[in-house]
Amino acid sequence: MRRCVLILLIALSCAGLHSCAEGAASVSQEAPELLKAVPSDALCIGLFGRLDHGMDQMVDSLSALRSLDYGKLLRSRAAIALCDIGSICPLLIIEAGKVGADTLENVRSILALADTLKLGAALLELDTHNALLLSESSTVITIVGRHVASESSILDAPDFPLVLDVLTGSDAIVLRNRGANRLQSVGFGPLSAKTVASFVREAAEWTVLSGGRLWPVCPESDRYFTNFVSSLTEAPSKFAASFPEGAVAVVDMPLADLKEWRKAYEGWLDACIELESYQKRLAGLKKAAGKDPLNWEKELGVKEVSCVMMPGGTLNMIRTAKSSSSDGVQTNPYKGFARALYGSLFNAADSCCVRKGVWLISGERALLDSLKLGGGKPSSWPAAAKVVAWSEDSQINWTKESIKIWYSNR
Repeated sequence: MRRCVLILLIALSCAGLHSCAEGAASVSQEAPELLKAVPSDALCIGLFGRLDHGMDQMVDSLSALRSLDYGKLLRSRAAIALCDIGSICPLLIIEAGKVGADTLENVRSILALADTLKLGAALLELDTHNALLLSESSTVITIVGRHVASESSILDAPDFPLVLDVLTGSDAIVLRNRGANRLQSVGFGPLSAKTVASFVREAAEWTVLSGGRLWPVCPESDRYFTNFVSSLTEAPSKFAASFPEGAVAVVDMPLADLKEWRKAYEGWLDACIELESYQKRLAGLKKAAGKDPLNWEKELGVKEVSCVMMPGGTLNMIRTAKSSSSDGVQTNPYKGFARALYGSLFNAADSCCVRKGVWLISGERALLDSLKLGGGKPSSWPAAAKVVAWSEDSQINWTKESIKIWYSNR
């Protein structure tokens, strides 16, 4: 279940990107024309109704590209691509008038200044518009020229037509998931950026972020975690009312129907060629504890599973069908069950447990001894969801309607 985290961090951690603002300028239906100048192996692509919006979101404040006086071109449509040439290098593709029209004076002055600053620059004819290309590296401009000459572009990349199907017409950022290891720069709670990126790579082929919403894009296949979550039924989440005081990150998954969830989860594991090892883990735990983890799950009537990352470690929280209480923290007779049943995000060091109402909570004794529930729930926590992922900086709610993202710094 650690792959839940990938959805949240795609937009947060890739080269310091932030989500497109609500009410962003509309991208013309001609915007795909600019994509014809994006190399087929670009790692991330932004489509913007105005260049200045794209510069704010995808170009570093210290970049030499910000030294240019774009004048009226700041209001022009633009695509911005992040290209990997050993290092990550931005490519600006700016709509610069109609093909055949006089070259804009502004364009000529930009080309001259770019040459002085030793930036890569070129003016390219697309179908109906000129495109001004700018990059910190002349190598990127050369690569674009080769792609255009061979009539290849990002539009020819595998599964990219599926991306075009979900573009809404607003400013959008598109991530190639398999490039996440090159772009990832932020972790999630105690999880490192490297750990997060490895799961982002396999969750979908592409991810589109637009207007505070996110769309994972991939073919119909059980091996994608996003398809697994999409197949689930939304269910009520009760976690917020018992939000642990001091939590730094949470991944929460309400279960509408335990049998349905287990079948879908095992189908995903099977597609990922992980089902056999999962079954071996369950069999080993059954032998060690004298109880089948799957029967344990059914007896509890599991309604919701949550992984809570605290400064001192990780807690597993499982909402059960019936309320109960225990006489303080106890040794956990079913150590490892949560991790085996719900994924490697869950804490394997759950040597102790405690019952608090409908919640069965496991982890290390020191963490459970100091645990306080009901402390400062996030105001944007949904009443029902498929997955909720929260950190001190951001939150994602995956509901039946959409996948929405919030940022604490917005």
